[in-house]
Order: sequence, then structure tokens, then C-alpha cells
Amino acid sequence: MDDLVSRLDVPGTHNFREVAPGMLTPGRLYRSDALHRLTRDGRRTLKELGIGQVIDLRSAFDRRIGGRDRLRGTGAAYLSVPIDGTPPDRSRFDPNTLTLFDVYRAVLTRHQEHLGLVIRTIASADGAVVVHCTAGKDRTGLVAALVLAAVGIERDVIVADYAATAANLSGEWTERMLRKVRRFRVPITDNLIEILSGSPPAMLIDTFDWLDSEHGGVLAYLEAAGVDGAVRDRLRRSLLPAG
Repeated sequence: MDDLVSRLDVPGTHNFREVAPGMLTPGRLYRSDALHRLTRDGRRTLKELGIGQVIDLRSAFDRRIGGRDRLRGTGAAYLSVPIDGTPPDRSRFDPNTLTLFDVYRAVLTRHQEHLGLVIRTIASADGAVVVHCTAGKDRTGLVAALVLAAVGIERDVIVADYAATAANLSGEWTERMLRKVRRFRVPITDNLIEILSGSPPAMLIDTFDWLDSEHGGVLAYLEAAGVDGAVRDRLRRSLLPAG
């Protein structure tokens, strides 16, 4: 899956793309970084893509720092499902020691119900859906990974879809985020840069292994989140090509 080919030109975004292109029905499920910088052309593109539902995973703090999604004129419905990736033990929020795995485990542990709501919304949507957070990497990446697993996509494809983000965020997007972080006098470490803009395949693989060991696998985790067989059937009908 080519990182650059998978990225769509939606002005005002850096990481807007279809989820697992070539594996799902085209034009049904997209993932993105935040939509608060959408230009007029970007909004026009969303309308042309037929986006009927936008799901915003940013926390209230993220939205306060970044701003509201610019969706006027797109015709898209907006749903906010705030998800916070901060580990419960805030003493561990140290850029020298915090890892993406800590963030993912926190999201999956603290927001299982919210993740279930997001996936059920995707399953019941009539038109195209775009899911986003700030970078379209971690919270969005977990949603995409769970949806793909729910419809039976192979794990190596799921990991490749996740890993495609890093190339899209390099450069302008990462530099802008680092400037924001410096305002809070947070030390810029390799760990922090990975948390901001990295999507190393090993992190998602480790997260799947954790779901296997702690929750009995992805499907068992989804069942507990309210994504039962009927929801997974709807997802397959909506997202998988016929035949």
C-alpha cells in the first residue's frame, strides 16, 4: 500500500485517505487528521466525496487548541465522541518515558464504550464516513484497525494501513505541532516526536497482542464494546465489495 498514493488531496488536511484502499468498497470509509483547517476547496472536496458523516474523536482540550471542524456547506452530519489518550496515572505523562503503547492501552481501556459507539455509527451510516482525531493516527488508527479486524481483513493489511500515516505527517504538519508543544515548555524528545507523528508497525502489532492476551482477542473486545455479530454483519455489507 503506497503511502503517497493513499493520501487524498483535500485542501486543509495532511492525512486524509481511504481506509485500506483496495480492500474495502471504494468511497465508503475515510480517515483524516483534524478538519478545522479545511479550506473552501477542501469543503467542496468533502461534498464531492459524498461524506455524509464526520466523526470527531478529539477531546475537548484538543478542540479548544485546534478549533472546530469547518464543515459548512459540506452537508455532512457531525458527531463528537471525545477520546483522551492520557494514561490514567498522569505521573507517567513524561515525554522521556511515555510510549505510543501506553497511549493505545489507555484509549482501549478507558474508552471501550466510546469506540463501540463510533463503530456502530460507521455500521449504520447511509453514506461515506470520515473518522478523524488531531493527527488521524492514534485514536483514528485504532478505530480503523478495529473496524478492519471486525470485517475480517488480514492483520498485515491493517498494520500497513496504520503505518501509512507517518509519511503523510512528516514535514509541515509535524513542525507545526512541535511549535505548539514548545509553547508549553515540554522537552522535545524522540519519544515525543514518535507520539506526535510516528506510526511504527510494531506498536500496532504489540497492541493487537495485548488485546489477545488481556481481552481474548479483537472480536471479544468488540463484543464487550457493543459491536456484536449483527453490527459486524452491517459493517461487512457496507464496507466489503460484493462477491
